[in-house]
Amino acid sequence: MSDTPIMSWEQADQIIKDQRAEIERLREAIRRLADQDATLSVRDGNVTVEMDATLTDAEREAIETAMNAYGEHNDDPECETIEAALWGLLDRTK
Repeated sequence: MSDTPIMSWEQADQIIKDQRAEIERLREAIRRLADQDATLSVRDGNVTVEMDATLTDAEREAIETAMNAYGEHNDDPECETIEAALWGLLDRTK
């Protein structure tokens, strides 16, 4: 049996520092996900992030403003299509 250490104290200390930094980085990522109304899940070692389909009041108002602008041009098929798509978005994110 050998008395040779597997690694030096400096190497072990660096590994611990790296692990602490990685833990902090992951904690920050989770905090950011929570602020964005996202769902984080781990399945079979794989991390999946799903953004929740909710809009802020300001986002909803901006979409309604755009719908009204496109709605004023109903004679244009492209504007009518865009307005319908925006209505669909609002309906799905209620």
